Amino acid sequence: MSAEGDNATLIVTFFAISRPSSPDDFRSQSLACGPLFSELLAPRLSPAELTLHSCRTLAPGVFQSLYSISGSFPNPEKLRHHASITAFEALHAIEVIFDFVPHGTWSAIRPVKLAVFDMDSTLINEEVIDELARSIGITSAVSAITARAMNGEIEFEQSLRERLALLRGVKAGVWEELKDTVTIAAGAKDLINYLRGRGVITVVVSGGFAPMASWLKEQLGLDYAFANHLVISPSNATYTYPHLSGELDPEYPIVVPEYKQHVLESLAQERSIPLSETFAVGDGSNDLLMLGAAGLGVAWRAKERVQREAPQRLNGTTLSDLIFLLGGPESGDA
Repeated sequence: MSAEGDNATLIVTFFAISRPSSPDDFRSQSLACGPLFSELLAPRLSPAELTLHSCRTLAPGVFQSLYSISGSFPNPEKLRHHASITAFEALHAIEVIFDFVPHGTWSAIRPVKLAVFDMDSTLINEEVIDELARSIGITSAVSAITARAMNGEIEFEQSLRERLALLRGVKAGVWEELKDTVTIAAGAKDLINYLRGRGVITVVVSGGFAPMASWLKEQLGLDYAFANHLVISPSNATYTYPHLSGELDPEYPIVVPEYKQHVLESLAQERSIPLSETFAVGDGSNDLLMLGAAGLGVAWRAKERVQREAPQRLNGTTLSDLIFLLGGPESGDA
């Protein structure tokens, strides 16, 4: 979120880029819990008063500091992108996530009631539209447009229509084949189970396609799924089977970046959930508006432009790392 605050809890989570095998990683622990980082933060948060309350070991190479802040302070996006912070990360081979919780109670259990996720290359490992292209042997042409779109080089809707036009003629039953080949991302089930255990509303909103988003909703036990709908054409002289027409169904909204943000904000409003208690995760440029609107928005293993512009970013190997940001299991106090 971009709003500045008056009083808050600041949760700072440190992830070593190369995770040690032992929890007794005193080097990373000293970075998180020692005075060095607090001294680095203090001038960035001036004139607010910063107090370190606790530091915890969450897992080997993962540590978390809990601060209270009183007075006016910058928003977390400004802090994360400050040159001194990025230099600190590079010097010590760590990634740092800043989470400001308004009107905090000095607890590391982050308030979250709504979690919204991208699908392709986030909750699943593949880009579904590229898999569709693979089924008719035009992977390179479609993947090139996908890469440009996800890095923000062309408008998402334009890129989607261009790619769909190339996919005219794909068998309408291709979704059943994809369900056997698409793989759920490491840690996705653990993360969703953790959120569901806390009573959090879980949502996938995808610039991909409704059949796969609905399948993923069932696989993970999500509450809602939103995605693009395609027109299916009957068999004809050219294609002797029901097939994708290469067009979007005009009866449904197109899942562009603004629509992803709309889903997050409208669900929060319907459920009377403050935006500060929402969580969003995605990897592409079409996720940036959604990530910026959320109380905690994290770009996960994201494209280059998204890494630069997202409120927060993390490049781990398992989505279960995100549980640490929300107050999940810890191995002990530091």
